[in-house]
Amino acid sequence: MDPEEGREKAEVILADDPSNKTMVQIDHLPPEILLDILSRLPITSLIHFKTTSHAGYNLITDPRLPPMFRNRVSDSNPCLILFNYNSPGSRQLYFLDSEGCGRRVWKIGAPQHSKVSNLVGSCNGLLCVSYPTVGGSFATHSLLIYNPFVRDAVRVPPANRFLNQSEVFGFGFHPRTGEFKVVRIVYYEKIMTVASLAADVEVFTVGTTEWRKKGAPPPQFTVGPSEALVEGSLHWVVVVEMGGGGPMFGILSFDLADEVFEEIPHPPCQRLVSHGYSLSALNECLSAVGLVETGHFDIWVMKQHHVKESWVKQFSFDPYLPRGWPINTSWSVSRLPKIICALKNGEILLQYNNRSLVSYDPVENRFTTLQISGLPDQFQALPFLPSLFSAKATMNLQF
Repeated sequence: MDPEEGREKAEVILADDPSNKTMVQIDHLPPEILLDILSRLPITSLIHFKTTSHAGYNLITDPRLPPMFRNRVSDSNPCLILFNYNSPGSRQLYFLDSEGCGRRVWKIGAPQHSKVSNLVGSCNGLLCVSYPTVGGSFATHSLLIYNPFVRDAVRVPPANRFLNQSEVFGFGFHPRTGEFKVVRIVYYEKIMTVASLAADVEVFTVGTTEWRKKGAPPPQFTVGPSEALVEGSLHWVVVVEMGGGGPMFGILSFDLADEVFEEIPHPPCQRLVSHGYSLSALNECLSAVGLVETGHFDIWVMKQHHVKESWVKQFSFDPYLPRGWPINTSWSVSRLPKIICALKNGEILLQYNNRSLVSYDPVENRFTTLQISGLPDQFQALPFLPSLFSAKATMNLQF
């Protein structure tokens, strides 16, 4: 009898697209070489390979592979998690591999049959999502923290519920404490009091069992999701004062280590301060995008966190209409381009009006609307570092 007969054959896809049929049999390669090959493949190819055979499953779940893959992917462009929120009946999570995959998105599932209602944030290979829970008059959201490619989840315990509440969340990691935390800001109606409206800030440290109250948010805080995680702090654009000509916009941060709010110096541009801007993380620095008097968009970058003098106008460019947009499109704060991430080739990935993804080349001052198969009509986008570590294992890693 042939000794190879009946032996399961494992094959690996040596291409970005799992639908590609070019395979290489890997039965006789040493395990170290196999793992090195696998660590260089896109996460979508690895997940596909995991399901092809028992041998493939054993290789992908080898405990030596996650750290090897982590080292490789840290030198690559960030990937994207997309959330289609346009229709409550068709809300879906998608994954876009910026390194390839034929410019198409891949559907990914939520754990434990949860119906995702919003993306809270992503950090170090973990995704935090919210899903609705309703109980009588107290409607709220529950949270899950998980790796969408490993599918294990850490369920965040229920927070306090209030009458007619409105809540927003933030999720992040602080390198000094080595802790992942969720911040909840909830506005609600008090009963039998003169001041009927109240607000609380609550913090949950992942790995503990309960939320902790941190008092009320600053008076200038307005309900809205956190826009940027930079140096262990969540950031929001807020109205800091109402001048004779209208609102003035500033920046508020919440330090995840000290658990306090702080006001951050805004960019030294009066147009941005009086008309608003969006915040993002760009090359690990806080950045702001706004429309200025000349009709240009300016991108300001805070080179040193908390230091007012470190704000630098990094880029300035004309308004760009992504392919397929009507020519008579008007610009407002709600339509400002959102910085998603910087790419390794020096270009910047932007999202326009929760619809189009555009790459901007600052050297050539050139825009390119990305043509991506399966892209939802409207979506929320987050940069994401794919990982093979489980959620629980990620919390014990050093970053």
